[in-house]
Amino acid sequence: MQNIKKITRNGMLALIVGFSLISISCERKEVPTLSVERLNEIYLTNSPWRLERVTVDGVNQTNIYRELVLSFTRENYTSTNGRVIWPGSDTWEFVDEEKTVFRRGDGILVTIQSITIDSLVLSLEWESNSIDTGRQLAIAGNHIFEFVK
Repeated sequence: MQNIKKITRNGMLALIVGFSLISISCERKEVPTLSVERLNEIYLTNSPWRLERVTVDGVNQTNIYRELVLSFTRENYTSTNGRVIWPGSDTWEFVDEEKTVFRRGDGILVTIQSITIDSLVLSLEWESNSIDTGRQLAIAGNHIFEFVK
């Protein structure tokens, strides 16, 4: 009887030690968190972005820019149906530490108003109206572009 108690006590002790070791080795590893700045860059370059809506000085002008698609790499972007306001391709670079403003190769500053993995809102100021053979290509004013994946 003494031996059974000793074996049971030793067995229980071994089980407790074993489970403790297993729980320690299975403890969650901390996943490094990415900064907001790094996420902005990752989300922006996770393209393409398709236009959902655009307003100019608060007025819906989506029809003028319909079917606009933007794609970003680390240093360049391309546009489809960008008309004069988004040239077919150009360079870009962030100009602030927060990575919320970038300058295109043509000097235009673009502000990232909001960005997630599946939505993007950009704003820029366009200086002049552009018309070609009776079609309006761009409207002067403060543009707010809303994109989705």
